Amino acid sequence: MKYLKLCFALTIALAACTADYDTFGESDYNSLNDIVFSEQSSSVSVYSDEHRIKVSLKEPSGDKSSWEFVTIDSVNMSHLASLYLVEDDVDEFPTDSASIDSLAHKVAYSKKELEEGDRIRIPEDGVVYVVVVSESGEPSIWMVEFSSPAVKPSSKSSSSSKTSGSSESPKSSSDKATSSSSGKTESASSEKSSSGEGGEKSSSSGGELPVLKSIEIAGVAAVLDSVEDGDGYTYHFHVDSLGFRVDLTDLEVTDMELSDGAECDIEVGERYDFSGNRKVTVKSGGSERVYTVKAGYQLPGSDFDSWKGDDMMPDSIWDNANTILTTTKKYSSGGVVGIRMETNELLGKVASGSAYTAVFNPNGVGTLSMASSNTWPDGNELIGFGKRFGARPEYVEFRFSYEGKGDSCDLYILLENRTGDNNVSRKAADVNTLVASTWYRSTTGDNTGRDNPDVVYVSDKDANGMRTVRLKFAYGAPLEGSPIENSSVFATSLRSSQKTAIDNSLVEGDGSDAVTHIRVVMASSAAGNFYEGVKGALLVVDDMRLIY
Repeated sequence: MKYLKLCFALTIALAACTADYDTFGESDYNSLNDIVFSEQSSSVSVYSDEHRIKVSLKEPSGDKSSWEFVTIDSVNMSHLASLYLVEDDVDEFPTDSASIDSLAHKVAYSKKELEEGDRIRIPEDGVVYVVVVSESGEPSIWMVEFSSPAVKPSSKSSSSSKTSGSSESPKSSSDKATSSSSGKTESASSEKSSSGEGGEKSSSSGGELPVLKSIEIAGVAAVLDSVEDGDGYTYHFHVDSLGFRVDLTDLEVTDMELSDGAECDIEVGERYDFSGNRKVTVKSGGSERVYTVKAGYQLPGSDFDSWKGDDMMPDSIWDNANTILTTTKKYSSGGVVGIRMETNELLGKVASGSAYTAVFNPNGVGTLSMASSNTWPDGNELIGFGKRFGARPEYVEFRFSYEGKGDSCDLYILLENRTGDNNVSRKAADVNTLVASTWYRSTTGDNTGRDNPDVVYVSDKDANGMRTVRLKFAYGAPLEGSPIENSSVFATSLRSSQKTAIDNSLVEGDGSDAVTHIRVVMASSAAGNFYEGVKGALLVVDDMRLIY
């Protein structure tokens, strides 16, 4: 974990260490919960983890030997999302989520939205690909396999020689733009989703599966984000914007809506633990459906809109290494307000722009001492990293831009369990354990230059030149190839011999420990804590948003 920031007094180079959203206005949710065709013989099978849907068709009537077209009867997908037909050939459909998300950003799809009543041509192999596009433009690709007595799906488990053919519509519809994501995600408190929209799914016994239409926790409406395949259907509701450091293990259900005749194993007015993925079961008429519900909160000031001079507010959460040489400052352009971090150089000393959840130089090390890389070979040992935190997010999104000029930026988060609190006063017996990590490092801002296993996707640039990167937290051991491998996170000894050096090291955990602290680091030069970087490397971060 590398971060740096240097400041210089007169002709003396001072090495400090760098470190390692404006509110989103549009929803990023693009789940496909169910799709029904007039020609199907039974309920479709939805394999949400694999983004596959299997459809069994009735035997064709009359002289037809096979179904040439199918008609969309209803679609149940995320609120405000749109459905489109993929126009590219897909040689191989991946099985892991990161590759599926990557493919969704590469394929071309029709400009015309698919709607109820539209007909889709079935190709010879019986495989059609569709894309669900969120309100903000984020695509999610799905494979739909049709089978009937005369139409067999592709025998390959993960590939198809052909994608969709064409679609027909009995009614006019205005074209909708299908541009890439603008990088905006709507706050959980501003959207109330219903898993029942588009019609309820039928159970194998012929009845209707019960539905948790909406749920409100501590006065905030939960969002239906994703569907997981399991024993039946599992839907994931999450609340992302509760009060900072509220007790997530003791939250009241303040509102809930179920389908007619359904009952649930949680009740309005009662309090429950929503710190993890709580299983909630809804039953009706012998059928049941299982949901997961999770809650969390944002870090104060993580939209990076509030400043006091060149310091982010609240300064109880955020800090930087600005002293005489200012390499981190407020950014304001084109309606975007955020952090501007630029690597600078003076008299051969490199200073990386940086911002972090930390306290810079809490031990008051003098300027002349900090300027010596022999005395302070790792600038991170001048910083007390980590702030109190107690949630378990699934993802984080940064809205950012980067011009590296050959350098690499860092954006990463570590979730920690500490037996003590402040690393400045850390005792020999204190143990700091890594609970989860996620790390992005790139030379260009578009995820090129190295493999980043934690990356779910990086969007194209929006009108302001900003991209959105979504990272998934790895609980327990970091993913193989993560930049954390080339950091001092797991160092067993300090590089500096100074008594004021701060030990920020961690030991690897299995992910089951409670989260007590969070370490967020943003730096224009990934090796800045070792006084390495390229002058002029510029990192701008507009927003950071945790997703539960």
